[in-house]
Amino acid sequence: MKTPAFVFILLFVIVFSASATDKPVAGKTYVLQYDPERTGILTDADQIRVVYAFDYWGTTVVQRLSGEGVQEDMFQNVLNPDEGRTYEMAMVREGNLWVADIPIPADASLISYYFTDGVRHDYNERKTYVSYVYGEDGKPVKGARFRNIDFLIMADKDHADLIEEIRNEITDYPDHFIAHVVYWRFRFFDTVSPDTLMALVNESEDHYSELHNEFGDTVLNYKVQSLSDINRIIQLSLREEYDTPAVTELRERVNTTILQTVEAIPPDQRHQRLPQYESFAKHMLLTPEEREELAEESRKRFMEMIAEFVGEPAPDFEFETVTGEKHHLSDFRGQYVLLEFWGSWCGPCVQEIPNLVDVYESFRKQDLVMISISNDAAVNNWDEQKLAEYTNERGMEWMQVLDDSETSIHKLYNIRFWPNPFLIDKDGNVLQRQGLHGEELKKTLTGLFQE
Repeated sequence: MKTPAFVFILLFVIVFSASATDKPVAGKTYVLQYDPERTGILTDADQIRVVYAFDYWGTTVVQRLSGEGVQEDMFQNVLNPDEGRTYEMAMVREGNLWVADIPIPADASLISYYFTDGVRHDYNERKTYVSYVYGEDGKPVKGARFRNIDFLIMADKDHADLIEEIRNEITDYPDHFIAHVVYWRFRFFDTVSPDTLMALVNESEDHYSELHNEFGDTVLNYKVQSLSDINRIIQLSLREEYDTPAVTELRERVNTTILQTVEAIPPDQRHQRLPQYESFAKHMLLTPEEREELAEESRKRFMEMIAEFVGEPAPDFEFETVTGEKHHLSDFRGQYVLLEFWGSWCGPCVQEIPNLVDVYESFRKQDLVMISISNDAAVNNWDEQKLAEYTNERGMEWMQVLDDSETSIHKLYNIRFWPNPFLIDKDGNVLQRQGLHGEELKKTLTGLFQE
């Protein structure tokens, strides 16, 4: 078994001086030293600055366990950090080294950083340099290894390394309850075998029972959250085996336990998201006949929703694009309008972007106006500049509009799912809302302009 210190040294190249005092300590000043010769990137720089953040850089890209592009996606938080999360400091040259005295907040748990001369950047191979924050006892503070998980993912470390890192966190800090959820998430997502998952459920029951005995009823909220991750695995990886005996037994065990656990939590100690987990557990216990009946009801409601506004005048509204153009929707009478409601947080919306770029290039010289309405002001606290940067990077050259933080335009169109496109005819009436994604959209428009 690797020790925590060994794991950390193995996984990251950290630029420390030899002195044991030159490491981040909560509430102290950290003497950060940088030797450009180690990477050869900033060796001839006249000035070097360190850009750093405590605990995390941003929340736009959330933690994912694995998959193509995960590391690069996670790095986008470094390139586009949340407002106010980062700091920048000029370093002082001392011989071959560059030095900066960084004050470590008393409540920080992790520091990550990169170096720049304003033009070139040493990102440590696009994973940043990282160090725990330590306590006076020389041990990583509570949350240090928990926060480090995102950076281990960014560095493309093995699943076993992630598990070991979070295990060390909960061993030293058993009252860090959300870390227990992450620990079991990694354990659960390391397999798709129903039998193995059942064994892990039994093991997690014992684990949370010990925590419950030590810390009381609030722990049960985290037990419910952990078990709900099994439902995610069933939905993502075991869908085709959903009604097989092994998965059925797993579903019944997990979701019966979830409901019993929720019932055992005193009402004044129940977390806000608990009703969501409880509702989904009840859904997972439905029989095939009950699921089909529910699915049919959902299809009916969706068809009713998708038919809303079709054949009627499109509600008019005033808008300003990210480039400062002001219009009313009604300004485009005499042209077809593709009005799309979307958000950068929405996976299907992002997947649709290349197709929309293709559609714009194919039909921009015909009577088609494209307007995209983003709700990122409400969801991600974006401003027009942020939306402009995002859409410019992706070649979205048509009109881009940031709905206000109250999502006024979305409410005008009763938007309840994303992406949500409307095809509006030359008279300003909603012509169509189906067949407006992927290849279907291009076929629909091709047929429209051939008429």
